[in-house]
Amino acid sequence: MPRRLAITAPHKVQVLEYQDPPLQPDQVLVKTELASGKHGTTLAFFDNRNLSDHRFDAEMRLFVETEDKAGAPQPRSHAPGGTGTTGVGVIAEVGSDVTRWKVGDRVFGSMDVRETNIRHEDRLWELGDLNPYLALCIEPAYVAFHCIRESPVRFGDSVAVIGLGALGLLTVRIAVQAGAETIFAIDPLPNRREWAAQNGADHVIDPTAGDAALEVHRLNGGKGVDVAIELAGKYPALYTAIRCARVAGTVCAAGFYQGEAHGLWLGRGWHQNRLNMIVPHGCGWGHEPRDYPGWDGQRAYDCIVSMMRKGKLTAPGLITPVVPIEEGPEVFRLMENEPNKVIKFGVRF
Repeated sequence: MPRRLAITAPHKVQVLEYQDPPLQPDQVLVKTELASGKHGTTLAFFDNRNLSDHRFDAEMRLFVETEDKAGAPQPRSHAPGGTGTTGVGVIAEVGSDVTRWKVGDRVFGSMDVRETNIRHEDRLWELGDLNPYLALCIEPAYVAFHCIRESPVRFGDSVAVIGLGALGLLTVRIAVQAGAETIFAIDPLPNRREWAAQNGADHVIDPTAGDAALEVHRLNGGKGVDVAIELAGKYPALYTAIRCARVAGTVCAAGFYQGEAHGLWLGRGWHQNRLNMIVPHGCGWGHEPRDYPGWDGQRAYDCIVSMMRKGKLTAPGLITPVVPIEEGPEVFRLMENEPNKVIKFGVRF
């Protein structure tokens, strides 16, 4: 039987066997070659603190209290859960109504970390001569793309990116393409700062070595940046972003924050500098981009793929480590305990 990398309990990832259901007429079966998944969001869902005593009412788009008010973290109820977001593979079977693809076509798109993936024919792109490891970056690039577009970062702006996981590093790359004059990249992990420096960041800053926001001001002529983008998902990082921004600047909060906020001191720079805050499309669910209907999710994904094909969006060496599926559980251990050894994992089949 085929195998998948699955979340079976909070902080527990295992390799499981599974059986595919029959194909629907508009679906294809992809034999997976490479797959990858989220880091921060997946780790946050291990404990699921934001839903410990609340539920999200999709109609009102409001979190409301539940009967359980104990406040203890509760794991997601639908274990075993998937660990993947994106994959590359070869089409092995097509449904009776499929017209876009044939057996043998090499494709990429939204997939789980499993040996086979069943996908709707419209949810895939032709791989062609695109680097398959770059193709694995399409999902985090979607978030980074909207961080830049919705902030919005304009030609000549100064930008600080706080948190250099895959989302943050791709945000650095897209900020370069958007024409940012000066880019500050902030993260405690040296390998991530090094990648940012090699791929367009003008200054890289270790927040554990001193006051990162003060250093941004010093390097920026005493002023804050036009746009500060937070992607670490930590409240101290959000406060750093607030302190990095200029008067009437923008803070783009793209991190998936967990639990009650502490240490933000909103009566300081937030209040005095009259900052704007946005949460970009690509975070949360059930909404369209801010410039809809001119732009929707499909146009954004198609644009990202086009930019990759044209060489305008690159991510050399971002997918690391790349391991066989048997080593997948160990990668998740590293993500939690030794994050300096992982930027964005890949699984090869």
